[in-house]
Parts: sequence; structure tokens; C-alpha cells
Amino acid sequence: MTSVAVADRSPPSFEPGAAAGVAAGAPGARASSSTRVLADVVSLGKPRIAAMAAVVGAGTFCLSTPSFAAAAVARGAVGLLGVVLLVMGAGALNMWVERDVDALMVRTRDRPLAARRLSPLVAWLVGVGLVVASLPLLRVGGNDLTCGLGLFSLFLYVLVYTPMKRTSPWSLVVGAVPGAMPALMGGTLAAGVVERAGAAMFGLVFLWQLPHFLAISLYRQDEYRAAGHRLFSTALGMRTTQLWIVGTAAPLALFGVALWPLALGGVVTGVTAVVVGLWFLAVCVGGLRLRARADVDAWARRVFFGTLIWQTVVFGALAADRLLVVAARHAG
Repeated sequence: MTSVAVADRSPPSFEPGAAAGVAAGAPGARASSSTRVLADVVSLGKPRIAAMAAVVGAGTFCLSTPSFAAAAVARGAVGLLGVVLLVMGAGALNMWVERDVDALMVRTRDRPLAARRLSPLVAWLVGVGLVVASLPLLRVGGNDLTCGLGLFSLFLYVLVYTPMKRTSPWSLVVGAVPGAMPALMGGTLAAGVVERAGAAMFGLVFLWQLPHFLAISLYRQDEYRAAGHRLFSTALGMRTTQLWIVGTAAPLALFGVALWPLALGGVVTGVTAVVVGLWFLAVCVGGLRLRARADVDAWARRVFFGTLIWQTVVFGALAADRLLVVAARHAG
């Protein structure tokens, strides 16, 4: 089995001077250090995940809202900011919980807590602060239901999914629930209830995460094993994970096609979902014949990028269809 370089299991000691980024040098060095500290604090919130949550939540809001009046859009924007802050707070608390495990993996060892550039207390304060700041925004921009969904998602992500990764491969399914929650919250922000668009987008994002993260766990399985994670690839083996990737890709492709009959998209969405869904399914099925570890790893990377392409194209088609509907209304 191919060996993957894993970080030194004895993380470097935390050095307050390094974390504060203040050296006795020139002002330029201090400014550079301050910039690094600021970047580290921002990275606690996993900004790329937060940005994706914002896009998904905004997209579902647009599909669900009965009105694009200025007041409704402004209120929705406040609620979506609350969603983003909640996701960032959850990300910071996740890093706080997993700081020692992150230091054992190449993929995560440069995170600010794993690398000991920030103290755990800073991460905890940032995480709690972001969560507390998000709640009034979710209430003002949304409603009690949106707040409740957000708190449930936070509980599931930080207190259930995060520790479960070290005990059960089914953490994948549990973690996909909070991962898809911004879609459902975007719908409740707009409609005040769980309605068709929000539920459909929740299902879509939930299904999308399964082949996406199964692929990551496959080509990074040595890192996850060294860190003590019990994922599909480390607990059930390579072949089983390959089968699960195909098994989860099929309903994802079918669900994307179903958006048109559900009246959540038009011709653009329907045709696009069929084409990109068949392509993605072909990419996944093509890996079943592979047995050599290097070949399977390369295929898993193709699946990973395939999920990104699928998501971008299908969500883009949904947005295009929605814009066409809005344009037609204004033209009429």
C-alpha cells in the first residue's frame, strides 16, 4: 500500500509571540504578522464553505420567495448573513474540537490551531461569538423556524458529526444533514415554512455531498486512517467505497433531472440536468473496473472534480431558469 506523508504526531508547542505575530523587527514585519493573524482568524470560519452556504441559501431563497420587492430582498439578505455567520461559527468550533486530529493530516495540518498559530481559546471565542451574532439576524431576517433549524444544524455538526467521524463511517450521512441545512434555511427565510423548493434543494445538496466526500475519503484514506477517522474508505475498504460512490451518484443524477417535473426549473434545467447527470454517472461507473490503488485514487479525484462540475452546472441552470421567469414577468 502506498504510503502518504503525515505530519509529525507531536505538534509544535504554542508560542504566544508567534501567534500574536508581533516581532521586535521593523513596522513592515509587524504589519505582515498582523495580516497573517487576521487571515488565520478569518480562516477559522472556513470561508469557502461559508461562501458555498451563502450561494446555496441565496439560490433557495430566490426559488422560494413570493416577492422580489426591495423590503423582502433586504430582509432576506439579513437572514442570509445570519446563515453565513452561523456556518462560520460552526466551522470555528469544529476546528476547536479537532485541533489535535487536524495536526496529523497533511490536508489540515496548516490550519491555525493545528499549526499552533492561534490559541484554542481564540477559536472558541470566535466560534461562540459568530453563533451568538447569527441568531438575531436569523430571527429578524427570518423567523423562529429558521433559528431552530440553525441551532439544530449546529448541534448536529459540532456535537454529533465531529466526534462521530472517529467511531463510525455513517458520520458521512449525519454530516450531510447540517451540510445541506443552508438550502432549507434559505427556503424558510423566504416562505416562513418548509416548502417544496427548500425541501428539494435540501435533498439535492444532501445527495451531492455523499459522492463528493466519499471520493475525498478514498484518495486521502491513508491520512484519515493515520488520524484515526473511521470513514467508509478506512473502515469498510476501497472496493466498498467505490460501490457506494456509484450508488450515491445515481440518485443524485436522477434527483437533478426531477427538478423540472417538480416545477423548480424549466427547459434549461431539465436538459442540463439530463446531460450533466449522465456524464457524471458515467464517470462514476467507469471506476468500478479499477483495482490498483493508484488508478482508484486517480478516479476518485475525477469523481471529486465531477461533483464540483455537476453542482456548478445544475445550480447555474436553475439560476438561469429563474432569471428567465423574472425577466418574463417584468416584460409582461
